[in-house]
Amino acid sequence: MMGSGSTRPNNADEKFMAAIERGDHNGDFKDRKPPKIIDDGLIAAKKAKADNTRDQAAKLKALRLAAKKEAASR
Repeated sequence: MMGSGSTRPNNADEKFMAAIERGDHNGDFKDRKPPKIIDDGLIAAKKAKADNTRDQAAKLKALRLAAKKEAASR
C-alpha cells in the first residue's frame, strides 16, 4: 500500500480492516459520523411532498399556458 509513509489508518475502510486485524472488532463497527437522517419514513414523506409540489407546479403551469393561449386567440 502506497501512502505518505504513515501506517495509521485514515479512512473508515482502513479503520474497519485494522480493527478486524487487531481482533477488537465485535461485529458492530460504528462510524464516528453516521448519516444524519436514518428514518426511512421521513425520507419517503419528504420525497412524496416534493413530488406533490412538483405535480402542482406542472398543473399550474399548464393552466397558465392554456389561459395565455386562449387570451392570445381572442
